[in-house]
Amino acid sequence: MSHHLESLSPLFVSPLIRSNSNMLTTNSSVVKNLQALFDQQSSLPLVQRSSHRDLKRISSLTLVSLLNKQKNYLLIIDARYPFEYSGGHISAAINVYTENDLRLLFTKLISSTCRPSIIVFHCEFSSERGPRLCRLFRSLDRQYNIASYPYLSFPSIYLLDGGYAEFFQHSFCKEYCVPQSYISMFEQQYTQELKIYRHAKKLAHGRIITKKLIENSGPIHLCLS
Repeated sequence: MSHHLESLSPLFVSPLIRSNSNMLTTNSSVVKNLQALFDQQSSLPLVQRSSHRDLKRISSLTLVSLLNKQKNYLLIIDARYPFEYSGGHISAAINVYTENDLRLLFTKLISSTCRPSIIVFHCEFSSERGPRLCRLFRSLDRQYNIASYPYLSFPSIYLLDGGYAEFFQHSFCKEYCVPQSYISMFEQQYTQELKIYRHAKKLAHGRIITKKLIENSGPIHLCLS
């Protein structure tokens, strides 16, 4: 896992997030949780796009507002490759670019007493890597709370519209970038790094698929003739 995950300690507990052990299972608690979920989700202005309609998008301006007012309740997950992250990222963001690292992060967050109330995912353009990890995170949350549906431990997750590329273009956003620069995934000088990270991701994904196939197939029976 990326060493950037170690910077999670300053996060505070949202009043909407309750520990699984203390969660009520009555019908009234479910209704209250749903109402709180809808209230918080509607409190942020959303960007409407034709792609990834299942994900809630927020603008760069909205994210800057969150950084100014609710930074201690916010977790930003940068799904780009490490060389992109090192070349310029949002100051409060952590770098998580593989599914395995995201699973480890979810486990760490779910067992923590200090959880973020808002989580924002992005990649370079928020067109592929960011949306994929955002959906995986929601899936992990659903699986964890399967016995308490529709309760979610992290109901407020968003996708940054336009990704880091658009965020960096705005003059009012650059002061939140460290360093104040932007390296594209296809930057010529990082061609070899891109190949290495892509290959590593494919291998990791293949191991996850193989593990799932083994788990779902049950015991292996040998037929001797």
